[in-house]
Amino acid sequence: MSAELVSQATGVAMALLTLLAGGLLAAVPWLTRRREAFAVTVPESAQSDPRIARMRRVYLVVLLVISVACAAGSYALSLAANPLALSALTCAPVLAGFILMLVFRARVRAIKRAAGWRAHAQRTVAVAGAAEKNAPKPLPLTWNLLYLPVILVTLAVSAALYPGMPDPVPVHFDASGAVDSYMEKGWQVLALPVAVQAFLALSMTAAHWQMLRSRRPVAPESPTASALAYGMFARAQSVALLVTGLVIVAAIALMPLAFAGVVTPGQSLVALLVVCVGAIVPQVGVSLVYGQAGSRLLRRMGAAGELDFDDDARWHLGLFYVNREDPSVVVPRRFGVGWAMNWGNPRSWGLVALFVAAVAAFVIVIELLV
Repeated sequence: MSAELVSQATGVAMALLTLLAGGLLAAVPWLTRRREAFAVTVPESAQSDPRIARMRRVYLVVLLVISVACAAGSYALSLAANPLALSALTCAPVLAGFILMLVFRARVRAIKRAAGWRAHAQRTVAVAGAAEKNAPKPLPLTWNLLYLPVILVTLAVSAALYPGMPDPVPVHFDASGAVDSYMEKGWQVLALPVAVQAFLALSMTAAHWQMLRSRRPVAPESPTASALAYGMFARAQSVALLVTGLVIVAAIALMPLAFAGVVTPGQSLVALLVVCVGAIVPQVGVSLVYGQAGSRLLRRMGAAGELDFDDDARWHLGLFYVNREDPSVVVPRRFGVGWAMNWGNPRSWGLVALFVAAVAAFVIVIELLV
């Protein structure tokens, strides 16, 4: 595969990734729970307020325009082989979405104050008994054992190809496909792909653990239905995460194929980009179908006109949850689809420290191997 074709394929893949991520971000106001508007707690009936509806439309149009522009820029920069500028451009929709969310969050808070929307009593409920037992749950953590055969197969492929690998082994290539880093032929060649796969598998398993440990939101006006909707959402998210993780971890098997010259650097790069685009599709699909915490499954229910619960003071900048009285380490995200850490719980900081240590250990291991 020529360098020109590789650049074009890379540009297309990066543009698709930018469009998928930007499009999902643009749809966030329609995916969040009805009791939340731009990270502000509001009555469900407030979603029909023309001012809030207008903000949602503006957010959608602005983010889509920015995403399309960044996708076009990503394609052009991929052809120009400018990775630094490409990374900045790919992150631009996320930064723009955050800034626009903060602007509209301030406006919604002003509307909330003027309209007198406030919780006169903090009413919470819980689902127990048969309803709780029968509610869908995320996949058990044991499903992550499926990463082991993928890693073992990669190790077997590396061992089978090892005799035919050159010495030294080319392990990194620049944008044009030229080798810019070598590794001395030895056991490190077998260990490198496995180390990368193990780190990715552990990261995916940690994300799965978060789903299992998250506080499950229950709407006071419809506890059973909301518990069922959240359970279906969490289960679908766990399946999508597992599929995405297995695809990405399996793609690392391209490394020994490239080391041995079975595939060219350009082919392996294109294949990896195609895998990344395909891997994000399940996450986008689940988000669009279920909404945050299963909110789209409840959209046919009547909208409550009062606030039963208001924890705006616990959310900083609409994204960071801080509540020292909440024993939960993980809670559903306020703006967006997924989960957030409770930064008021010391265990959250312990988990972050553990993750930082794991990343540092991974970097050290890779440096030692390469």
